[in-house]
Amino acid sequence: MQDRSTSMGETSPMFAILGGTSLPASIDITNLVLKILRIIASKLRNTPLHPQWFAFFREERSLKRTCATLSGVVLDVGCAEAHPRRFLPEGVRYIGLDYFITAKDWYGTRPDVFADARALPLPDDSVDHALLLDVLEHISNPDKCIAELSRVLKVNGSLTIQVPFLYPVHDAPLDFHRWTRHGLEAVAERNGFEIEEAIAIGHPLETAALNANIALSKTVINWIRQFNPLALSVFVLPFAVVVINCSAWFFALLGRSDDLMPYSYRTVWTKI
Repeated sequence: MQDRSTSMGETSPMFAILGGTSLPASIDITNLVLKILRIIASKLRNTPLHPQWFAFFREERSLKRTCATLSGVVLDVGCAEAHPRRFLPEGVRYIGLDYFITAKDWYGTRPDVFADARALPLPDDSVDHALLLDVLEHISNPDKCIAELSRVLKVNGSLTIQVPFLYPVHDAPLDFHRWTRHGLEAVAERNGFEIEEAIAIGHPLETAALNANIALSKTVINWIRQFNPLALSVFVLPFAVVVINCSAWFFALLGRSDDLMPYSYRTVWTKI
């Protein structure tokens, strides 16, 4: 899952758990510990030691696959740090669009365009491909956003969407929705899109491991904030995380593909 870092780094539940960018200027012991943990977690992002390893380790490969065949004008709605840009072929015109408050106060980024996804400042039929990666759940009126993307996309243009399913609340209070595959199909049909591809991301064991690790980490962070003696379990947490991650990965590898409980969905639609 990409949490728009990616869609999943600094906007992820773990980033919020570890204090995000809202740490006060005066650093006491608690905030110092949380800051150190946040730095360590960022270094371990692509290893099984990270609580959200399953959300991160497929991210780059997925972006490469998504972007490799795109051409013309590509609109990235909710672009955050504009990660897709580096995977696009030469000659593609990339437009990164983000909401002003989100970009300024949450990410500290400067997109190409500041705008609301429900009112895109682009002409009709002006975009060849659009990306909406880990963004739709943060829009209170998602059909209005999809209708706007349909308006700016050319006929036969593609829209790639990724949304979380079994994944914690993040970027609260701007976290409004979760969709099943069938819910996404209904959104596509209502807005004049044809579904080309729909992928459930995460074997049930991987999804269970991801959420268990986030729950364990959040509990330990709460203990640190409360000066609870159980906060010392922070030294055991990495071992628990790596055992959970590796066990889930190994047994999922041995089992069949199963879309019972994915942590995310990725789907590609075509405007018809």
